Amino acid sequence: MPATTSVQKAAFDAIDSLHFSQVMMSLICADPVAEEWYGRIFGRINSILQREGITGKQAQIAKHYLLGALEIYLSIDSNYFAGSVEHNKGVDGGAPYNRELLEQFVEHNRNYSIALLCNIADFNGVDREFFFQATEELFNDKILSAMPRFIRYRLTECCYALEYPDAPLFFYRELVSLGIVLCGKYSRHRDQFVKKSDSELSLLFIRAGLLFEFKMLQRAVQVITSLNKNGTLVLPVADLRMSFTERKNIADYYKRLADVWLLENNHSSFVVFQCKSDVSDLDVKILLKNMSRFYFHKRMFDGTQGSWLGTLGAFDIEVSRWVEPELAIYYEGDNSLTISEKIRSKFMGFGFSVSARNLYLRHKTIRKNSYSKIRYYYVLLLNQPCIFPWYLNDNSCYDMALGFDDI
Repeated sequence: MPATTSVQKAAFDAIDSLHFSQVMMSLICADPVAEEWYGRIFGRINSILQREGITGKQAQIAKHYLLGALEIYLSIDSNYFAGSVEHNKGVDGGAPYNRELLEQFVEHNRNYSIALLCNIADFNGVDREFFFQATEELFNDKILSAMPRFIRYRLTECCYALEYPDAPLFFYRELVSLGIVLCGKYSRHRDQFVKKSDSELSLLFIRAGLLFEFKMLQRAVQVITSLNKNGTLVLPVADLRMSFTERKNIADYYKRLADVWLLENNHSSFVVFQCKSDVSDLDVKILLKNMSRFYFHKRMFDGTQGSWLGTLGAFDIEVSRWVEPELAIYYEGDNSLTISEKIRSKFMGFGFSVSARNLYLRHKTIRKNSYSKIRYYYVLLLNQPCIFPWYLNDNSCYDMALGFDDI
């Protein structure tokens, strides 16, 4: 098999990220309180879109940017300020830490982040006046402002996973059909879904592209801010509360920026995913190329390129176990009425040929290794004492979950 290219590596990072959200949301939405909150969020945004007569693809694009703005706005947490004051006691020779200045600084960066998002939304066809009116409605909604931390955190990607529960498999299928990712187990002739498609990429894929655009912007905000102030790249102050993994990612990010700027003579740290018009194969490759540079992701799920079908199918098996616990997962003999056979048939409908035994074995491995880490992440999420401001791109829960070893 030929070596994996940087674009393909970025594609599998994207699939891993989407699949993590998919599994994690299955845990979150088992709580009726969470389901109620997401219903309120979707209901509020959908009512705004319907009132303005925004439908179809443009409604999906607008919904994404409104969710992003709401996530940024709600990332200011009073517990963060209190914790920062406590953490910085005794720093700088014992001088008192100025909470008021910190609050002003964080609020300025929040407003600046929302303004940047508005510029990007405008580029993708979202009217500026509509954006500001709609976000003002959302920000002033007292019910939404009372949202618990575990719902606020990573709100945009969580809502995406809820709206598109099969996103990782469909995203993978479209990458294969575009020829960006190779898969010998895929047949276009068997694919019942592709017969119903037109030349345009699915809304699921476009929303995923916008999600990764948003996540790259989150890491780039501090760079963009320093460049706009004085045209220079300022290294961030080290925060020892961040995990070692996140601090290493920040270091790698700035090294990557230096390479792009000096070796490619390209002074950009962020690129918009252009999707207002038809999205071409080239647009997808540009997105993935930029992800290979500016999207740092440590994978939750191990395995080779060829194991992804089994990984995605393993989750379908896990969900089916919850719904139909009386059904066997796999039989060596007659396997026709088992969960693994049902999932095998589902994948065949999407053009993928994978054996029931393969799915069964992959499920055994992943259930032991990766799912326990995600359950630990969920516990951390429910018990986090505060949310860091959005522009700080806090990944501490994820990093701790990666290092979790359930013995």
